[in-house]
Amino acid sequence: MKNINFKHSDESIAKSLKTKHAFDISLYFSQFDIDEKKRLIFLIDQQKLSDMFVLLDIESQWEVLELLSDHRKKALLRNLESDDLKEFIASLDEDKKQFVISLLSSVKAKTVKLLLEYEEDSAASIMSTDFITINESMTIKEATNKLVTTSKDQDYIDSIYVLDDDRKLIGVVDLKDLIIARSNQSLSKIMMDDYHYVYEDDTIETAIQTVKDYDRNAIPVIDSDHHMLGIVTADDIFDEMIEDIEFDYQRMALLDNHESTSTALTRSKQRLPWLLLAVVLNLIIASFLSIFEATIIEVIALVLFQPLILGMAGNIGTQALAVTILTFHKEDYDHKKMPKTHVLREFLIGLLNSALLGIAAYLIVYLFLSIIPTGSQSALSMAVVVGVSTFFSMLISASMGVLVPIFLNRVNIDPATASGPIMTTINDLVSLVIYFGIATIIFL
Repeated sequence: MKNINFKHSDESIAKSLKTKHAFDISLYFSQFDIDEKKRLIFLIDQQKLSDMFVLLDIESQWEVLELLSDHRKKALLRNLESDDLKEFIASLDEDKKQFVISLLSSVKAKTVKLLLEYEEDSAASIMSTDFITINESMTIKEATNKLVTTSKDQDYIDSIYVLDDDRKLIGVVDLKDLIIARSNQSLSKIMMDDYHYVYEDDTIETAIQTVKDYDRNAIPVIDSDHHMLGIVTADDIFDEMIEDIEFDYQRMALLDNHESTSTALTRSKQRLPWLLLAVVLNLIIASFLSIFEATIIEVIALVLFQPLILGMAGNIGTQALAVTILTFHKEDYDHKKMPKTHVLREFLIGLLNSALLGIAAYLIVYLFLSIIPTGSQSALSMAVVVGVSTFFSMLISASMGVLVPIFLNRVNIDPATASGPIMTTINDLVSLVIYFGIATIIFL
C-alpha cells in the first residue's frame, strides 16, 4: 500500500489497486488524507470496496459510506453479506441506523431488522441469510439449474439445504456431490439427513462447539418448528473467536476499547490509570511489609530469593487462571456453575506442582548457599524457609487462579479481568507475607 503514489494518474492508481488485497488496503485506509480517500474509493472496483469495507472499524466504515454517491452506497450495501451488514448497522446510532436501512431493498431491510432483534449472544445473532435452498421434490438437474440461475455473489453455496413442502429443513447436499451427480438421480441419493444444526436461541458458544465437533464449514440455524432461518459459517465462528480472544486479552490487561490504530498518547491514557493503581497497591504492600523490617535487616539473604518466590507463585496462578477461563468457554454447562471435577483437578495439579517445586527450591537454595555463603544463617535454615514458602505461595496462588474467576463469573463480572495488575499485586502480597512470615518464625 505504501507504494501507491496519489500523484500518479487515475489509470495508474486503479491498475495498482487491482494488485492489492482488500485487507492491505483496509490497514492503511485511515492513514490517507480525505482527498486520497475520495480518490481511492472512486477508483477501487465495487467488489474490492465491499471486501475492504467489512474489515474497517466503524468510524472508517461510516466515512466510506459518506464519501460514496447514492448509487454506490446502495451497491455497497447490496453486496454485503447479511451478517456483516447487520453488524455494521448495529454499531450505529439510531439516526444513522434508520438512514442505512432506508437505502436497502425491502427484503434486505426486513432481514436486517429481524437479525437485530436477536439476543447478542445467540447463534442467530451471527447467522447469515445468504444461502441456497432447494425442494426435496426437485431432480438433480432442477436443483443445479436453480443454483446457477438464482445464486448471488454473496450467497454461500458450498452446502445446499433441502426443504420439504412446509419449508422445514430435512437435509443437506454438498456442492461437490451435486456437481458430480447424474441428472436423473434423486436428491435423496446424495442428501445427508444426519446433518447438525443449532436453534435460533442457542448460544454462540454452542454454535462454535458444533462447528468444531463435527468439522462442518457451515451449520444451519433453525426455529423450534425446524424451519430454516440462516446459517453460521466457519468464517463467522473464526471471527467470533478472534473477537473473544482480543476482548479477553484486553480485559486481562484491564484495557478497554483498544484499537491498533490508536495513537501512543491514547494508548498511554488507557494503560496509565491501572499502572498507577498497581503503584499505589505496591506502596501499600511496602508499608504493610514494614512489620518485617527487623527480619529483613537481620537476614539479608532473604532478598536474594524473593524474585523466585514471586515468580513461581505468579506463574502457577496465571496457568490455573488461563485454564479456568478456557473451561468457561469450552465446556457445555450452566455458566453459573463450575464442574467440581475442574476445581478438584486444578487443586491437585497445584498441590503436586507446588510440592515438587518447593522441594526443588529447597535443594537449589541449599546447594547455592553451601557454595556461596550469604549472611550468618545456616544454608539448611534458609533452604527450609524458601522451600516451604515456595510450596505455600504456589498452592495459594494456584487456588486463587481457580476460585477468583469462578467467583467473578457468579457475580456477573468477566473473569478475564482477574488476571490483571490487581490480582498480580494480591498474589505478590500473599507470597511476601508467607515468605517473610516463615522467616520471622524461624530466625527471630
